[in-house]
Amino acid sequence: MIRFIFVLIAILVFSNFSLALDITIKKTKNHHLTPKPNKNYFMVDTEVVRAGKQSQKFILPHGVCNGQDCRRSAQRTERIVNRLHKPPKKYGKPLYYAWSIYFPKEFTSDWAGNQTLLGQVKMKNVGLPVWSIELHSSTLKRGMGFFLKLRESTVTSAMHCGTFKLGEWIDIIVKADYAKEKKSLENYKTFEVWINEKYVKSCSHSYPLITKKTLKESYSSGYSTSGKLDFRYGVYRPNVGAWLMSNNRIKKKMKYIRDPDGSESVIMHPFKLDWEKKIPTATIYYDEVRIGKSKDEVDINLQTKPVD
Repeated sequence: MIRFIFVLIAILVFSNFSLALDITIKKTKNHHLTPKPNKNYFMVDTEVVRAGKQSQKFILPHGVCNGQDCRRSAQRTERIVNRLHKPPKKYGKPLYYAWSIYFPKEFTSDWAGNQTLLGQVKMKNVGLPVWSIELHSSTLKRGMGFFLKLRESTVTSAMHCGTFKLGEWIDIIVKADYAKEKKSLENYKTFEVWINEKYVKSCSHSYPLITKKTLKESYSSGYSTSGKLDFRYGVYRPNVGAWLMSNNRIKKKMKYIRDPDGSESVIMHPFKLDWEKKIPTATIYYDEVRIGKSKDEVDINLQTKPVD
């Protein structure tokens, strides 16, 4: 009887044991292009929380940028997880990312003509993300919603992932298998998304996420981080100049530059001009950020300990 009780306790204890990495603030760092002082654009909040005692609050107003972002018509306030990941050789060892995100009721996405990246994975020294979850102008026609972008070789595929309501927490889980195999397995999804516990079939994907071209671009830099992946979250708005131009009347001739990935031309230093209609301030909250090796490890509904 005693042995039975001991075994039962062990099962209960280890069934709740998680190998997931809880992404507390201490396990992240500000992206080096986050405007300074950082504390004005990223902070701890104790009023709007998904679980536990605190959440992470990001604020990005018009005109705020740093370094090369200012020159390349972009702005951001982002956190990068300190731990880097290296793609496995074979399929079957995916990573799972989970986070809860909250848009206040006063949040506006009057931001047609551009996108806002909310979570992304990038391979070091590669221009485009491997994948990113975004708000985009195309979602506005269907209501506030998420938009997924995946990089495949030289093509970027985009998929609509559904709508959501302002003033409510949204739980997101992403599965990504970064295996370096040339061909994917039959009936195996290399990329999958769940939003508020519902599987999003429209955002599933079967093709390799990491291509030979991506690896070549990364390793060409010669850095020790080449070939490794990082996860970042927050608010990143590229090509803000396009929105400003389409929403303002201005006769001054603009100077353009190719953006880092070379996909389009962007206005140089758009915030040096005094625009009549300015970009709306984005205030977004994040909580319960986790990275694990299984969906159950990161699913907020299966956790007993909050990320604080």
